[in-house]
Amino acid sequence: MPGRPMSDSPPARQADRAERVAEALVLAEQADGARDGAGLGQAALRLERLGASPQTEADAATLARWRASLPGDLPPMRGRALGPAYRSARLAPGAVTELNQTFLGGRAAQIVVRVSQGPAPRLVVLDQSNRQVCAVNNDPATCRWVPLYTQRHRIEIVNTGQETSQIYIVFD
Repeated sequence: MPGRPMSDSPPARQADRAERVAEALVLAEQADGARDGAGLGQAALRLERLGASPQTEADAATLARWRASLPGDLPPMRGRALGPAYRSARLAPGAVTELNQTFLGGRAAQIVVRVSQGPAPRLVVLDQSNRQVCAVNNDPATCRWVPLYTQRHRIEIVNTGQETSQIYIVFD
């Protein structure tokens, strides 16, 4: 058995945080594209309050660009030791992205994939024994579980649509 189902309140609060990060990322991208400074400011501040940190240099550069377009009186970004992390990806039709992430045993784990453009991809999470933890094919794609022990998980994201998808992946 890959994990136990979640039923207590603290993991639900953690799960909600990952979903809020994914939503803020999509809103920031949309506001940036529409040159909506107020909307971009609200989304960037939400990301900061949620403690979200980018996992890739490209995502860090995008976040820095978003923050640079905001008024100068914003507080500095402060990272957290633990908390949500995110990355973006662009998937051509039929493309597959594989990521590996370690989740702590006995602590609520969650992955949220949110589409900003294009079709919803298929999300599959496998534990280190190659057992399926979850499979989701909608937007937002949300997988929640509690690993029995600390282990690496393989995350597969597949674009099964006919158009390119732009997505955000949030780990918490």
